[in-house]
Amino acid sequence: MRLRRIPQARTLVENHSLVIKEQTALDLTGRWRQLFGTDKPLHLEIGMGLGHFLQAAALDHPEHNYLGLEKRAEPVMWLLKRLTEPYPANLRIFNGDAARLKEMFATGEINMLYLFFPDPWPKSRHAKRRLTAPAFLREYQRILEPAGRLIFKTDGAAFYHWSCDNFREAGWYMAEASEAWPLRKGEVISGYERRYRELDMPIYYAELTPPVTS
Repeated sequence: MRLRRIPQARTLVENHSLVIKEQTALDLTGRWRQLFGTDKPLHLEIGMGLGHFLQAAALDHPEHNYLGLEKRAEPVMWLLKRLTEPYPANLRIFNGDAARLKEMFATGEINMLYLFFPDPWPKSRHAKRRLTAPAFLREYQRILEPAGRLIFKTDGAAFYHWSCDNFREAGWYMAEASEAWPLRKGEVISGYERRYRELDMPIYYAELTPPVTS
């Protein structure tokens, strides 16, 4: 879903207390838990969109810290408009590009990583932009702790199989996979997933752990 451009979105987002500015994010490399003031596990959602999952997860699971990364300002703005004070203490947002992961996080700093319905970039010449392209998988492997997990969901069969092939080739262990993922009791889902389920569309799911390195 494409959101119309809102000129004031960038300013509104940059000035919000939950949003981490780019230079601050780069300065926090290896020290993200200090930002939250606790040593709780750090969960990262890349491409959070409108943030429905992130908002619900932060409220339902105060035992974890949640960081959402989203390139576009407009969806971040709509999430911020939905939130009411007092804001969840375990929630922060970075309005920036996933290409900066290498500069933002130290090795093993993330405990859980979510990729929910990322842009499939269907044209072959754009394949390297897909968030499950090999270059991104190498970075996910680095920033996840050895026992960390990555959860990937999509509504596209071709994108799912292409992504799973990349995970396997890179040595990731597929703990669970489904081409018709059932909604589990208590499972927090995104707004995209809710809409797809209402249309009775299959949800493609994979839960993975990073390759074991010697």
